Amino acid sequence: MEYGILSLLPTLIAVGLALTTKNVYVSLLLGLLAGSTIVAGGNILHGIDGVIAGTIMKPLNDKYLTSPEKQCYIVHTVSAPVCALIPLSSWGAYMISVIENSGVENAAGVMVKSIPLSFYVIIAVFMCPILIFANKDFGPMKKAELRVARENAVVSQDIDTDQLENKKASCLLLVLPVVSMIVVTIVGMYFTGDGNILNGSGMRSFLWGVLSGIAIAFVMILAKKHLTFAEASHWLYEGWIGMLPAIIILTFALGLGDLVSTLGTGEYLANAFSSILSPSLLPFITFLIAMIIAFSTGSSWGTMAVVLPLVMPMVFAMDVNIPLLAGAVWSGGLFGDQSSPISDTTVVACSATKCDVPAHINSQLPYTLSFCLIAGIMYIAAGFIA
Repeated sequence: MEYGILSLLPTLIAVGLALTTKNVYVSLLLGLLAGSTIVAGGNILHGIDGVIAGTIMKPLNDKYLTSPEKQCYIVHTVSAPVCALIPLSSWGAYMISVIENSGVENAAGVMVKSIPLSFYVIIAVFMCPILIFANKDFGPMKKAELRVARENAVVSQDIDTDQLENKKASCLLLVLPVVSMIVVTIVGMYFTGDGNILNGSGMRSFLWGVLSGIAIAFVMILAKKHLTFAEASHWLYEGWIGMLPAIIILTFALGLGDLVSTLGTGEYLANAFSSILSPSLLPFITFLIAMIIAFSTGSSWGTMAVVLPLVMPMVFAMDVNIPLLAGAVWSGGLFGDQSSPISDTTVVACSATKCDVPAHINSQLPYTLSFCLIAGIMYIAAGFIA
């Protein structure tokens, strides 16, 4: 069944209410109810890396008075976009599979060639350290940094860094659990993939990796007598409790994503734009379509799966550069994923850095939109050159 313009309603409700009411829980829930109502005919019956980076660096950032908004922006920028530029994880396997499903030969080679053509992703990642070292902020981000400097404290800070200074810390307490997590995850993917890491079970392997990291950290803390068993158990419990808001939001967001898929929102938006495509502007229009769909659905992977198979027949017919089109899809998908309040990576980054979702979205939009504008111009130029 085709739902047409009604397929946009759940996303518009969720995104609009999230930005205006600043209540993500209620916004996502109402979006779910609206989508369920449409599907029922009127009867109501993609971020672990962000968690690691945000959780590890938050105490240090708090100590040096970095606002939660800027912390979240940094963590969000160096998570999924970096995975797309260095696709040695499940990202690489997924990107290759999407290209293959679009009827392209030598998908792995096309994926590699598309990386330097992912203009938005490259700009976003490389501008992050430049903005940090230059210490030049603008818009809501600058206001957030000035607020923290004026109050001489991070409002969301929940760790006493002065107390931490009295502890004899060791870098091994950080390095060994993280290394264990990475090694066990890779080994798990190797065995679950029958010798092929790309075919392995990423979620199951990562669960094994996380549990091994927790176990090693727990044993090391007790062995070095940094904490008693009761204290270590307490902080482990507090860590789990701290993730509950993210789990609730992710549950709602994933439910909304399934509804959006059922309603065919991505297909509807893509078909609505397909009539204005032209060979020279195809990379730019593809980038634009991917941006809108990813922002509306909060899913970069879902956007890739929808947009690339849609535009690839036109690419073949118009003889357009395939890696350039793939790079435009990756870029548009990651812009929407990074900028959408209903994205799972947004929720995870905000949870890890203790930043409100609306505050994060509002403070980083001037940055992502600026990078998006530059990338758009590059895709127009590349489309005519290619």
